[in-house]
Amino acid sequence: MNMASPIRVAVLVAAVLLVPACKNDPTVAPARGDFTLSDPVNGAIGVSVTPTFDWEESFSVETPTYTIQVSTDPGFSTFLINQSGLGTTSFTPGTALSPGTQYFWQVLAIRSTGTVVAPTNATTGVSLTPTFSWNPSVGAASYTLQVATDAGFTAIVVNQTGITTTGFTLTTALTASTPYFWKVLAVSTASVTATGAPWTFTTGTSAPTNTVTLVSPANASTGVSRTPTFSWTSTGSPATYTLQVSTDPAFGSFVINQSGNTSTSVTVTTTLAAQTLYYWRVESLDGSNNVLATSSSFTLTTGN
Repeated sequence: MNMASPIRVAVLVAAVLLVPACKNDPTVAPARGDFTLSDPVNGAIGVSVTPTFDWEESFSVETPTYTIQVSTDPGFSTFLINQSGLGTTSFTPGTALSPGTQYFWQVLAIRSTGTVVAPTNATTGVSLTPTFSWNPSVGAASYTLQVATDAGFTAIVVNQTGITTTGFTLTTALTASTPYFWKVLAVSTASVTATGAPWTFTTGTSAPTNTVTLVSPANASTGVSRTPTFSWTSTGSPATYTLQVSTDPAFGSFVINQSGNTSTSVTVTTTLAAQTLYYWRVESLDGSNNVLATSSSFTLTTGN
């Protein structure tokens, strides 16, 4: 994997067995096999910026839920996606990824039972640097403490990994008078990594932006020919353009409403009135005559 390439999106697939700490947690069973990622395939190029991530079921956790995490940081200190509570082995993000950007992602198989101790649920007036404590989980090698400002843990402010005791005190102060949510994950000694990790894919280009920019006659031109040539530029892939000329700045009526133009320049055959103020604009349309973009309006004043 060429980490220096600006258009390669690296996918780190590390499916780790995580179980919430709980008071009567049974011994964590040894892994009976790996689970693998299915899609996007390793090294895929031109992947959608809203890809569907697929993986196999975990063999080591009975009836697990899954958490998918996507980050631009291989250490996962920050998350673009941190979607927990998935009951299936597939996920499509609702927010598009950036095209040509390198990402890392991992899937966690999580046992859903668990107990934390302090701060107790719904406690108020808690210290800005609280001490968190929880019951031990049998078979845990370490614990991960997560603190977030939302119940879905999409806005994580603390993601402390590698804790080897059942307590942790924050050294960075939280924000005063703010509600927080917290949970603890016990990382099993029988961790499972998806086969073939890491995987890579590269996102395709973003959809073209459709714009129309007027060129000539320049805005507020005077003494303009009464049969002027109008020109503009555009982006995207429009099929046709509609030129609109009006004496009404709101374009409630038209002197010219010429559609079906395939070039970005039109010389009108309708003679405009002398010494008259006009407003003009251009729309770009697709092959089904749906408007893709409308330019801002320019003014011109005709000569004699």
